[in-house]
Amino acid sequence: MTSAALAPEPTRTGTAMPAGQRRALGVILAVSMAIAVVAPFDVYFTAATFGSPLLRAVLIVVLALIGGRCALDCGLSLTGNGGRSSLLIGLFMAAAMAGYVLALDCWLFRDTIDPGYAAFLHLPLPYRLSYFMLRAFNENVMYRLFAFSALTWLASRACGVKIVPVSLLVAIMIAAQMLNIGMNVVAAAHEPLTAAVLGYDALRYIVPGVTWAWLFWRFGFVTAEIASVCCHLFLQPGFSYLL
Repeated sequence: MTSAALAPEPTRTGTAMPAGQRRALGVILAVSMAIAVVAPFDVYFTAATFGSPLLRAVLIVVLALIGGRCALDCGLSLTGNGGRSSLLIGLFMAAAMAGYVLALDCWLFRDTIDPGYAAFLHLPLPYRLSYFMLRAFNENVMYRLFAFSALTWLASRACGVKIVPVSLLVAIMIAAQMLNIGMNVVAAAHEPLTAAVLGYDALRYIVPGVTWAWLFWRFGFVTAEIASVCCHLFLQPGFSYLL
């Protein structure tokens, strides 16, 4: 079996979005709009909307609609397997990723963790859960549903193929998350960009983002959202006791 054969079969450009996909997109739009109005989270998303809650709501809708259309044309599903399967896969990956991040921050890289970041992770648990879970939801909309889907769509057109090879898909997953981390973590960092810092950032931030994109590709966007958002249900309590 070739690597390309593992990719989902895309639908033709212009195909009407199935009812189940439309319902999923409607829920994604409603939730992402509400979150965008409350808080922007993303640095450049804030700058592009000039601090306006209304503009944030409009922009997140535009990004989600473009991403949904690109996803449909590339054979990416919003709903995935649906129901119990999506929930179980998402929760399993959430717990696994939380364990991975705790191992990095609480043991392997504990001595290099910024004191301000460590102090933030000891704020009251309900506050941290709401902050990180809301942020994770819209981050997935921007960098998985929009960026990953749009880049995959562009790659399929540039290569003149219906199915993008897996190796190129992985490169797109990495590129989409590098865009996110470059703007929101690296550009905002105060410490010098050493090889150690970049190595930590790659393990700490790129790997999770690529994992969520992989879940989107293989099991649907809803599964990726469950995993990304619910990861903090395991991660934040872990930080409270281990960091």
